[in-house]
Amino acid sequence: MTTMLVQVDLRSSGRYLTCWVEPKVRVGDQVTLKSSEEPARRWDVLRVGEPRVTTDIKRGWSNNI
Repeated sequence: MTTMLVQVDLRSSGRYLTCWVEPKVRVGDQVTLKSSEEPARRWDVLRVGEPRVTTDIKRGWSNNI
């Protein structure tokens, strides 16, 4: 099974963050990032990108495209 992620732009109390999450989120949703330093902080989803295979994302991080 292939794992997919989407890049999202998030906002919380004037703070902005871009990260990769599971593709079930939609613009306007509120999410928490359980593996972050502030797991109880609620983030508003501002933008959702196209789904990508996780192996493609990791290859890009290594500049291996």
